[in-house]
Amino acid sequence: MIDYTEIKKIIKQLSEEGEKFKNAVEKGKHIHENPPKNLDIPNFIRKLKPYQLESVEHIVDVENVANFSVPGSGKTTIVYAAYSILKSKGLIDKLFVIGPRSSFMPWEEEYFGCFGDKPEVLRITGPKSERKRKYHFADNYELFLATYHMTYNDLNEIIDLLRKFKVMVVLDESHNIKRFEGGSWADEIIKLAPFAKRRVVLTGTPMPHGILDIWTQMTFLWPQKNLLFEREQFKSYIESDKNLLEIREKLSPLYCRIKKRDLDLPTPEFIRIKIPLSPIQKTIYDAIAAKILHELVKIPEDRMGLRQWRRATLIRLLQAASNPTLLAKYSSEFDIPPMDPSGLQISQIIERYPKYEIPAKFELTEKLVREQISNKQKVIIWTSFIHNIEMLSKKLEDFSPICIFGDVPRDEDENAEYNREQLIEDFKTNSLKNLLIANPGATAESISLQRTCHNAIYFDRTFNGAQYLQSLDRIHRIGLKPNEKVTYTLLISENTIEEAVNSRLEEKLKQMLNFLNDDLSVSNIEFSINEISDGEKEEVADFNAVIDALKKHLGPKYDAEYK
Repeated sequence: MIDYTEIKKIIKQLSEEGEKFKNAVEKGKHIHENPPKNLDIPNFIRKLKPYQLESVEHIVDVENVANFSVPGSGKTTIVYAAYSILKSKGLIDKLFVIGPRSSFMPWEEEYFGCFGDKPEVLRITGPKSERKRKYHFADNYELFLATYHMTYNDLNEIIDLLRKFKVMVVLDESHNIKRFEGGSWADEIIKLAPFAKRRVVLTGTPMPHGILDIWTQMTFLWPQKNLLFEREQFKSYIESDKNLLEIREKLSPLYCRIKKRDLDLPTPEFIRIKIPLSPIQKTIYDAIAAKILHELVKIPEDRMGLRQWRRATLIRLLQAASNPTLLAKYSSEFDIPPMDPSGLQISQIIERYPKYEIPAKFELTEKLVREQISNKQKVIIWTSFIHNIEMLSKKLEDFSPICIFGDVPRDEDENAEYNREQLIEDFKTNSLKNLLIANPGATAESISLQRTCHNAIYFDRTFNGAQYLQSLDRIHRIGLKPNEKVTYTLLISENTIEEAVNSRLEEKLKQMLNFLNDDLSVSNIEFSINEISDGEKEEVADFNAVIDALKKHLGPKYDAEYK
């Protein structure tokens, strides 16, 4: 029997959602055209920057919104200001933030900076039994902090919490749910959306892998609106440049973006240094490159096997270009075994490489670090490989460097004596701790270092655009003085995959900024899980760029033979 009551209820909900969306678009357009000059924010002690006012009003009036402002523009402060207004009106009573573990401490610190008081905060951590117990005491807390992984595991408990209270749910570093296909996090987060009173997504890099990244984020904001069609339809729709422009116009009332130029920050200096490979390193790199070109004719045919081979190939080249010592070791950061050098005439050289030479990058990095610290500067070295962290730490041990990578416990819940939060705080406040050596996958998001560190050395990089863009903004954000100089030194091994990495990262940045209608100049760049690339589609493009570079480097005969 047809339940007409239920049908009427669904029709009514869809109608209300349609009207709410129409009002949101109108209000979004109005706010963009008439940004506020001032706002009355109850109980708020921090003075907002003029460029933050529009974003605050946008969250308050448009309801379910995205804020794609550049990292370091104060998105956490903006959310707290909007939350304070909404709470004073009785529209919201709690704030539930979902983000990377590294975001927890900043949300707690910024609360104190905004309200002058410590928050009643509940971190959703620990084993399942402990987390279940925590939800029973939700009445006692105002701020909830959970990772994407914990949200996925605790979906039902969180839905119950959202039903009980009037909650604003914030996705911090929302590009973490960008997976367009095969992403269980994304699907579960979207299921959560209808139960939140308000929804906000925050990220300075909304599309590090391409326009497909935007689908999940906007669907979370308006899950019943089918704003960007169904997945496969959207995938086809964006192939047209004209349609991309239409999507941007359609979404523009629903997001705010503070641009780099709005922050009035000092323009950072980018120093790109091309370094010739050391002689033995070059022999190893060229041999591996030639082997890869030979293997192109017999690559795996199944999709999974092909992807694993392609990924391993990129990692091997990155290891050889950065430090061939890595080839003979298990890579815990990318979960691949030591390279099998059988079939290569240089197999024994690979196995014994550390006995023969140290890559030139290490010598140059040591020189740069010693110069900067002697000038009373703090320095951060970024490298994607844990063994590089260990080698650099030993080479610079007289500075007692702080080292952070995936195996280091995240916070005091994991280890009360030794954890990332404690190490970051030590680097920021201890005048004797002037060197941080870190893996971007463990440290690139939600950490502010701009008040104490103005120098970053990139020992190596992967194709992961999100991690790179996030890492840049650890030291270039609000809080810098106009006369403070920020310097990025990018070390690039000459005639290697690292040149392709540099080009592809710049290309990804340009794609994102073009969609957001930014001017490239405002980025001040001259041209998540440890992934080597930005999803499968981008991985293919990254791989093809590398193969083209290998053929060019090794000579025309390879281009003719393996084309």
